[in-house]
Formats: sequence, C-alpha cells, structure tokens
Amino acid sequence: MTQNELTAWIRELIQENKLYQFYKSKEWLELRQQVVREAHNECVKCKQKGIIRPVDEVHHVQYVRSHPELALSRTYVYHGVEHPNLLPLCHRCHDEIHGRFGNRKKKQVNEERW
Repeated sequence: MTQNELTAWIRELIQENKLYQFYKSKEWLELRQQVVREAHNECVKCKQKGIIRPVDEVHHVQYVRSHPELALSRTYVYHGVEHPNLLPLCHRCHDEIHGRFGNRKKKQVNEERW
C-alpha cells in the first residue's frame, strides 16, 4: 500500500467511524511490535522518572485522526526539527497524556456519609 493509499484508507475509516480497523492492520501491528521491542518493553515516560513499567500501548504524538499521513511514521518534522511520533507507554502514562482521569474529583468522606 502506498502512502497516498494508506492516507486515503485511514480518512475513509475515520469518516465511517471505523478507525479501529487501522489498529488491527498488519502494518500497524508490526510497527507497534518493533517500537515496543526497541524500547525493551519499558514505558518511556516511567523510565524518565526512574520507574520500570511494561508497555501497554504505543501513543501517536501526532494523532491519527488529525494527521492520517503520519499513522505509520516513527517521526515527524516540526519547524525543521525531527521528533518521535510513536511513544511506547504504560496504560497510566497514556491516560495521563490524553488527560483521562485527571479531572475526576475524589469523593469526600464526611459524617453524613457514615
């Protein structure tokens, strides 16, 4: 599949709300496996903090919905500087990057709740 065909296919999947099919594709699964292997199955964000956690997910810095042409790109160029596009992360770090669970308020315990 050429780059143009890949981009067109992903755009079609986005329109049909079937992007999950991209994440099941042979091309993505092979690239994902390579990224995880190269990181020695260690979350890059946790490793920066001195913690070792296994990789659960590979994150697209440039989201596939916004940049389908970069879906299988390991890097992207911004202002003439090359940056990594695929980050091997644990589930917790992936949620953090996407802002999931960050705004939930912890339930307060008071006398009325007892």
